[in-house]
Amino acid sequence: MTPSPLDASTVMKLLGIKQQTLYAYASRGLLRRSSLPGSKRSLYLREDVERLLAKKRERGRAQSADASVQISGSVSSSITDITPEGHRYRGRDALALALRPGVLENVAELLWTGVLIDEPVVWEVMPLPDNLEAVVASLQHGETPAPILRIMAGVSTALGEAAGAELRSGSTAQLARRMVYAYTGCLAHLKTKGCFVRPREAESIADFALRALGGKQNPSSVAAVNALFICCADYGFSPATLAARVVASTGAGLHACIVAATAGHSGHVLGGGCDRAEDFFVARLSPARVRELVKAAGRGETKLPGFGSVGDPRAKHLLGLAVDVAEPKTLSDLQLLTELMESEAGIPMSLELGLVALARALELPKRSASALWAIGRSVGWVAHVMEQRLTGQMILPSPTHCTG
Repeated sequence: MTPSPLDASTVMKLLGIKQQTLYAYASRGLLRRSSLPGSKRSLYLREDVERLLAKKRERGRAQSADASVQISGSVSSSITDITPEGHRYRGRDALALALRPGVLENVAELLWTGVLIDEPVVWEVMPLPDNLEAVVASLQHGETPAPILRIMAGVSTALGEAAGAELRSGSTAQLARRMVYAYTGCLAHLKTKGCFVRPREAESIADFALRALGGKQNPSSVAAVNALFICCADYGFSPATLAARVVASTGAGLHACIVAATAGHSGHVLGGGCDRAEDFFVARLSPARVRELVKAAGRGETKLPGFGSVGDPRAKHLLGLAVDVAEPKTLSDLQLLTELMESEAGIPMSLELGLVALARALELPKRSASALWAIGRSVGWVAHVMEQRLTGQMILPSPTHCTG
């Protein structure tokens, strides 16, 4: 016998959510609607509610397990809010920013200063150290390309200066712009091992990224890369971001803070998760294979990379952009997979799959998805470093939880 559906008020009470969140869950497919014959009242499938309750309890247990590790000091932020409807940077919808002004540089200035400029921002290309080509080449050993995040960390160190010198120079933002340009030049390593290219005068970060990767440079692909960067620019207190803030709280220079964040982002769960999704979907899947995977995922027999328990509006946005710029049928397998995973297995796509789809659509080299993610996120890391410095407080383990 099929369990009876639940009305809206019951669902909100069970899940402890407001009406706005209920509608957001329904729009993202996390709660499927049904209705009684002759009635317009929305009802919700009990099994979806029970699944969300189980996930909520699981998160609660995880948070309880982590409660023994607490920190003291200021870690509050006004940079990004994560809501059921999506991300908001300084109170502005991130997906709306990806459409207008649709330029990474504008969003970077918004995150760093709180000011959003309508017309496209063009950064002045500042001179980069003469030794960056040698730094990148020195990190390449053997035939397997060195991990791109290791390359970026090496370049950060080459650009670095003590916090005192950085602040005396008059602009942390100026150093941050140089670092973002330098990270983008590292993308050439993915095309040719050990290679680094330099930006051209008045060249945007998105244009530069496509040139470094050997991608097609046209208005639609540039807009797509800008959207990717903007969608990835910040995620509040991710582990990598918290690492940047902890190091910033010690008075370290910007380069040291970003090295810490890069190291955190390179882990198995973050950048490594994107790489696993790329490896899994490197070959196009047949419709039969897609349906086989969806059935296995729905039964809990397998967990597909690029899919998670909570949907991400950014992922769908990036997939839509990827479909727009790709050659016909290039992404037909991923489109079918994401549709069936959500409608039949009740499992939405995560940001990583959106990144992989866009990299495939633009025919970019292997590991481009995670590299572009890190470059976009570096803008947010800078914002958090700036914000943490203004608190004047060091982030430390809570004394009541120290041992030894």
